Amino acid sequence: FYFIFYFFFYLLLFLIMLLMFLYEFILFNYNFFLYNYVLVLVVLVDVVLLLSFYFI
Repeated sequence: FYFIFYFFFYLLLFLIMLLMFLYEFILFNYNFFLYNYVLVLVVLVDVVLLLSFYFI
């Protein structure tokens, strides 16, 4: 039960990050600072995801 809950929670979070990335990519038109910032956020979310599944 908890596994399914965490899976959907992180899937939703990943989709939000992806939408933010696409939004900023279109809005700022290849602004490298924002691109790197969002990329770091996505990497951090993936690390948290992997650690959470490891500890569960």
